[in-house]
Amino acid sequence: MAMRFLKNILICLVVCPVLFSCGIYRQTAEERLALIEAIEQPDVILDITQILPFGYPSRSSTGEYALRIQGNKVNTRLPFIGDSRVAVFSTDEISIVFEDEEVELQHDFSGADHGEYQFLFKGGKGQDKWKVYLQLFDSGNAYIRCTSTSGRKMSYVANIVIPEHGKKK
Repeated sequence: MAMRFLKNILICLVVCPVLFSCGIYRQTAEERLALIEAIEQPDVILDITQILPFGYPSRSSTGEYALRIQGNKVNTRLPFIGDSRVAVFSTDEISIVFEDEEVELQHDFSGADHGEYQFLFKGGKGQDKWKVYLQLFDSGNAYIRCTSTSGRKMSYVANIVIPEHGKKK
C-alpha cells in the first residue's frame, strides 16, 4: 500500500510539471486574430523576457525592458552586454536606444501562414547605429536580433503585448 502511494506521488511529481511546461493555456480564436491584427498594423509592445548577449551567458529580464512599435515609430532602450570595439566615453550611450524614432519599417509576411512575421529597421540614438531584426509569432512570442555598425551583436526573447488591452498573449 505504501509503495503504491509513493509510486502515485512520484508519477504526479513527474507528470504535472511536464503538463504545465507544455502550456495548458491556449489562445482563443479571437485572441489570435487580435494579436495578428496588432502585428500587421503594427502596434505592439515586445516585453523582454530573456537577454542573450553574444559570447556571454543569457540573463532573465523581469519586465524592465521593452520595445514598442507603433506604425513606423520605435521606442526602446535595450541593454547591451559585451565588449565594445570602439572607444566609449561617459556621455556615450552603449545601449540600443530608439526614442520615438521614425524608421523605415520593412516587413516580410511570407511566413504568415506558418504564424511568423518578420520586420527590419535601422537607426538608434547612440554612437553606433543598429540594424534590428524582429521575428514575431502569432503564438505571442518574439525574437529580436540587433547588430551595430561596429560589429556588436545582441539578441532578446520577448512576449508580445497588445497595447490596447495590456495583456500578454
